[in-house]
Amino acid sequence: MLRDAIKIFNDLMATNGVKVALAEAKEEAGAHIIVDAVAKQASFSYGGASYSKPFSGDGLHGLTVPVAEQDTGLIDRSFVFVPATPRIDAANKKSREVGQDARRFILVHEFIHAAGLSNDEHTLEDVFCFPGEFVQGNSAGADKIQPWGGLGKPMPPCTIIAKTVSNLQKAWP
Repeated sequence: MLRDAIKIFNDLMATNGVKVALAEAKEEAGAHIIVDAVAKQASFSYGGASYSKPFSGDGLHGLTVPVAEQDTGLIDRSFVFVPATPRIDAANKKSREVGQDARRFILVHEFIHAAGLSNDEHTLEDVFCFPGEFVQGNSAGADKIQPWGGLGKPMPPCTIIAKTVSNLQKAWP
């Protein structure tokens, strides 16, 4: 699934003229984006400091935490957390897990955060929307996520609008 999400992200960037692409690192030490599927706690250590925050592994939201080098202030790494067991009803542990397409949506959204966009740059119409609205299919394979209130189309396929493209192009000239 990670490779699929990387491909979706890269295709969105290339199609829209954004000069950034993701590739898998051979070792975590060489990676600029660290992805972790977590159940209850989003945690990492960086530069001698530790970070830990409660995180719902049953929800439909991810979390991206960028960290900057102290000397330059430039982002060195982003830690991306996605739910380990995203469910159609996060409050009900017996509800079924969502399908792969909904999981990819969450990951692609977080990759856009890792590419430099903040919560202030969320949209209402594309994969970078907030909030997203779960659209339950007849099976996990038919699940989708759409921008809240039906302002955008259910995804997949993942799309980005001109505002998101412009913000990404500013980050990656």
